[in-house]
Amino acid sequence: MDRTMADPVVRARDLWKSYDGRADVLRGVDLDVAPTEAVLVFGPNGSGKTTLLSILGGLDVPSRGSVTIGGREISRLKESALAKIRLHDVGFVFQTHNLIDDLTVEENVALPLRLARKPSDVRVADLLATFQLARLATRRPKEISVGEAQRVAVARALANGPKVILADEPTAALDANGTAAVLDAFQLARTSYQAALIVATHDADVKGFGATSYRLDAGSLTAVP
Repeated sequence: MDRTMADPVVRARDLWKSYDGRADVLRGVDLDVAPTEAVLVFGPNGSGKTTLLSILGGLDVPSRGSVTIGGREISRLKESALAKIRLHDVGFVFQTHNLIDDLTVEENVALPLRLARKPSDVRVADLLATFQLARLATRRPKEISVGEAQRVAVARALANGPKVILADEPTAALDANGTAAVLDAFQLARTSYQAALIVATHDADVKGFGATSYRLDAGSLTAVP
């Protein structure tokens, strides 16, 4: 992708984060992500990957620096404004699928739309069909496989048409087949739903789809050739 052709959908500048005022979890991180671009952030446990995604998605704030999503600087917004950003502009996929056990697959996918008070029927039906989940629509999370549940999580993350999907170790609990299915789902998120993608992982098998790769180590982010 020619990164000069479009303004970044996500831009981080000089991000620092310290929780105790002494040890820096992030150290001057800069990152630009273009629309529909895929970015892989590799790093060992404790390298700051989760902290980086949390700040990019408005779940946490940097000690210093700025984050812009869709041209809007979010780093100093109040919680009510951040909640709207998280609902409409950012989709999250975590290591565990975080589905609601009492809801069906269809209801889990529809939840962000209902929270946003948007019509859900057509959008949810489209997502279930795209991610080959229609046959599971009436089942509950405990009645499907872990890999299927993670695909549901990807579909749910796309419900409100976010600008970017943030995925934190999304394949850590999956076998090879489950990992391949989730990576295919991420590719669909980009090609069919025009979402940018940032995946943080320590799994070397997470690769492909033309992604730009970075390594985060001891809080510093560097490009991987």
